[in-house]
Parts: sequence; structure tokens; C-alpha cells
Amino acid sequence: MERVPYWNISFGLLIDLLSIPAMAIFVYGLYRHWKRIKQGRSRIRLGIPVSALKIGPLYVRSFLANGIVGTRIYKKLFTGIAHGCLLWGMIILTIGTTLVFLNVLFGLPVFKGDFNRWFMGATLDAAGVAALVGVLFLLMRRVFPPERLTIFKSNSAFITIEVVIAVIIVTGFLVEGVRIAQTGPDPGSFVGNALALLLVNVALPEIHRYLWWIHGLIAISLIAYIPYSPLVHLVLAPINAGLDTPVPGPKMGVIDFEAFEGEGEEVPSLGLSRLADFQWKNLLDASTCLQCGRCHEVCPAAQTGKSLSPKGVMVTLSEYLEQGKMEDDSVLEAISTDAIYSCTTCAACMEACPVSVNQPNAILGMRQHLLMERSEIPDIMGQAHRSLEARHHPFIGTGFGPNDWRKGLEVPIFEKGKTEYLLWIGCSVAYEERTQKITRAMVHILKTAGVSFGILEENRCTGDPAKQMGNEFLFTEIAGQNIEEFNELGVSSVITMCPHCFNSFTRHYPLLGAKFAVIPHAVFIRDLIDKGAIRLSKGTETICYHDPCYLGRHNKVLSEPRQIVDAVGQLVEMPRSGNESFCCGGGGGNYWTEEEGTRINQTRALEALDTEADTIATACPFCMLMLTDGLKKHTEEQKVKDIAELVSSRMEV
Repeated sequence: MERVPYWNISFGLLIDLLSIPAMAIFVYGLYRHWKRIKQGRSRIRLGIPVSALKIGPLYVRSFLANGIVGTRIYKKLFTGIAHGCLLWGMIILTIGTTLVFLNVLFGLPVFKGDFNRWFMGATLDAAGVAALVGVLFLLMRRVFPPERLTIFKSNSAFITIEVVIAVIIVTGFLVEGVRIAQTGPDPGSFVGNALALLLVNVALPEIHRYLWWIHGLIAISLIAYIPYSPLVHLVLAPINAGLDTPVPGPKMGVIDFEAFEGEGEEVPSLGLSRLADFQWKNLLDASTCLQCGRCHEVCPAAQTGKSLSPKGVMVTLSEYLEQGKMEDDSVLEAISTDAIYSCTTCAACMEACPVSVNQPNAILGMRQHLLMERSEIPDIMGQAHRSLEARHHPFIGTGFGPNDWRKGLEVPIFEKGKTEYLLWIGCSVAYEERTQKITRAMVHILKTAGVSFGILEENRCTGDPAKQMGNEFLFTEIAGQNIEEFNELGVSSVITMCPHCFNSFTRHYPLLGAKFAVIPHAVFIRDLIDKGAIRLSKGTETICYHDPCYLGRHNKVLSEPRQIVDAVGQLVEMPRSGNESFCCGGGGGNYWTEEEGTRINQTRALEALDTEADTIATACPFCMLMLTDGLKKHTEEQKVKDIAELVSSRMEV
């Protein structure tokens, strides 16, 4: 017997009519979100130029991969599978419900033949089972939560929603089972047919009628409730992912100080202190945040007992936003200065976030306000900052001058029109005795390979430490000087040894007018090896490689350093590596800080030591210094080397 839509139901179209006000309430709820989010300002930011397919403001690949398919959700395997079962199960069930509606209104023949058997029967039942299994798993996770779900705040509203969804699915199956028990087996409906066998001798028509209305009314009510509940992430998450510029890292951009001209006496405050100062994308991030705590779980500051929780930051912003506190400047105190300065800007939180929230962008914006408007900065970091202002480098207490690293070494000076590459020295490989060996090793490699290179006569910083600490004005000033000198010298290609310099040159300098190519030394050395410009003798030494955040996660230079390590020894991986690497603790200006509680560098150094590798390799001078210091707690061995040192010591003459 062919299925009869709305069997045993009088006035069933009322459900469809009720869906109209439900959708109106749904749309109004989304409008309220948009009204709050659009209050964010963005006038003082410059965008990052990206070549990627866009439809309007939406990046197509980010929208599809991170927003629709939700690739990041599956990094937690069981949770990801449960979420996928629920999401895609409910989508298929919604499609089935829509087809029933079209059958009733327009006679669409969906209850005939194979389509009825395989889609309206088997597929919809399978989707219902998958969704039920998924929601029950997620419900149990809320009842017996891991720490990440409860830390800072537990969002209990998810429990109510998951119970409601489970009730909708179960009542849907019961309606199907009761109907089949009365009208006969339905092809393909394996759940309904099985339930029908259990419902013999039950007052079927009356029960069916009640269940049908209960099922329909709850489903419609849930649709109307979505924008007023955490389920709004169904809509906001794809949008947030699609609007996220497809470039890894916090994407800070630069402050356009020229935009302040013409502001008269009402010059806006620098950085972020009230929600009204935030970019609308920051506010969308806060609205989209699931409060799942994945960011907290991978944050090096949070995991070593600091006051920072990326989840806590987003929860606080979200609460201020919901309460309409757009002009309330107490938000910084609610998050705390300590927390804001504890961020190492490693971007692990961003990498872990399943809905593309950019936590560091908001945190660094608040840091800018603390430094530039309130002069609030931790003591040691403040000393480094003042050193940068006065002596053009942040290494307080160093006994080395800018050229001491090359004493006894013949190093060519860059000559306009003659030299191909500028070997950028910067500060981190010049003012510390240990890191000076990196620079000398790099010079040895370049000379051996016959590369046309030179250095600047006067060495200086990129200004990146100033930017990370929050002084955008000082960064802009230093960057401007560097760009001007590069232009005068005709510099077109730069080799960097510090990932922070590389990141600054490639992410921020172009926004200030720079037009030169930059290549990190890891990539340059790998290319020299590939071309046969240098020959290496491979040893039996085991080497574990620590990924610098600003080279790996921020710029996706992951394979090249490993290829170098593999060329000189036996590569060993740490448990957390690549995109999931753990920070050394020195990022975000935290190289110049006195940590409370467990030190991040000691945690990471122990993780490297536990691999039992002979050597710990890295490709960042800050990582080298942090890991070397961290190892002192565990061993007296000097085990940390830069990849340039490894290559230099293994070169065949």
C-alpha cells in the first residue's frame, strides 16, 4: 500500500502553516545577532591581500571546508563522528520532511517505487538512527563532561537542546512505527517496520495522532528557538569560517595611522578596550564560539597554569555582547592584564577551533590598548620594550654590540646592483652568544654554496617584538625605516633566520609598502641541498625537530626543516608536532617575562627530552634559547641546535 501523507491526521497542514511564524521568529533572532555584530568598527585596519576564490565577502574554500564540511571538528575523532552523524542525519531528515511537504502541496511523487524504498524509507531511517546515536553521545558528553567543557563556564543549554533533539527523533520513529503497524509494512523503513512489530494490540490511531502533533510542534519550536540558543552556531559557524581570511595565524594587519587624520579632537583610542572598538569579525567570533574548550586544551599558557584561557576570553566577550555592554571598558579588567599578556600568540587555539574563531586577534588588540593607551606592561617585557625604543633591539643586559657576532669572520656587505640576497640579521641572532653561532653557521653555508649575499652595515630589529608586545606605533616606525633603506639599496630578496622576522616581513611589511621577496633559512638551505650546491654526510644521530610556531603553524613551513634534519641524521617526531606543535613559550614577547607556575619552555623541553633523541633541532633562535633554558631543569647536556648548525657541521668540503 502506498504511503498516505498525514495519515490519520486532521488539519495536518496546520503544522506547515505554523512553520511560517516559526521561521519569522528564526529570522528575527538572526537579525538580532547581526544588529549586535555590526556595531564593531574596522576603520583602522588594513586587510591582508589574498588570492583566493570569493563570492562577495565569503572565501569559498574556507566556507566549504571549515564551515560546511567542518573538517576541524573531526580532530576529536569520536566527538567529530558524533557531531557529523547528528548534523548530516538531521539535514537528511529535514530534506525528507520537505519532500513530504512538497508531496502534500504539489503531488511530488516521492512515495513511489525505488525512491520511496531507498530514500524515503531506508535512507531517512538510517539518518534518524545516525542522528539519534550522535545526539545521545553528545548528551552523555555534557552529562559527564571532560574538563575543557566545564572550564571557565559550562554551557548547560546544550543539554536541553540535545534532549529536545532526541525527543524529536524518537517521536518521529514512533509515529512511523505506529503508522506502519496500522497500514502495513513500508518498503525500506527498517526501523519503522521493526517498531511496528512491537506495537501490536496498542490503541494505535489515537496514540499516533498525539505523537504526530507532539513531534511536529516540538520540531517547529526548535527551529524558532535556534537563534536564541547555542544551536545558532549552525548558521554562524559557516559564515564565520567563510569570512575568515584563508591565511594561517592571527592576521593582525597593521594600524593605519593615516586614518586618524581628520578625526579632529575625537581621535579614537588605540587598541581594543570596549566592544565598540572591536572589529565586527571579533564580535562574530564571540557570537560563534561554541565554548567547547578545545582552544583552552591546547593553549600553552592555560595548560601551564597561567590566567589566560582563550575560551574564557571568548566567553567574556560573548557575555558583554549579549548584555549590550558595547561602551563598557571593564571588559579588560574582566579578562585581566595578566591573561592578556600571557598569550604567546602561537595560534594553537585558532588551529584547534572548529568554527574558525580568531582568539589571538582579539587578545593582541586588547594588548595594544594596554600598552599604547595605559602604558601597562609586565616589568621585564617593559624593559625590553624600552631597550627597543632606545637601542633598536630588545635584548636587555646584553654585552654584545650589533657586529660582535661576526668578529673574525669575513662577511660581505650588501651592495646595490651587485648582491643578490640580503642576509637579514635582525636582533635575535646578534645579541645572544648562543644564537650568534646560528648566524656564523648560516654564513658558512652561504659561502660554501657560492651564494651572492650580503648584510646591512647597520644591523637593526624588524620591530616585531614591539608589535607582539602591543606597540603598533613603534613597529610602524621601525618597519618604515627598514623599508626605506631596503628601497634605497634595491633589496629584492631577503633571507631570514628568525621566523618572527619572516612573518613580519611577509605579513605586515607589504601593508606598509614593502615589495621584496622573503625566504626563511630552512627553505633556502633545503633548496641548496636539492640543487647540490652543498653536500652533506648523513650520520646516525637521532634528531627530534621542534616546530617554531611562527614558521610552522603561522606560515606552514613544516616539511622543509624535516627534510634538512633527515639529510643529516635520523628524524624523530615529538608527540605534539607540525600544526599541533606546542609553543616554546617565547612568542608574543613572552621571551622577556617571568613566568608564574610551570614554565612552558620546561614543559616543551621535557617533551623533547622524552623522545631520547641525541639532539633537539629547531629553526628559530627564540625557540633555541627557550628550549636550551628549559632543558637546564632536566639535564646539563647541551642538546639544542639550529638546523643551520646541523648542516654547517655536516657539510662535505
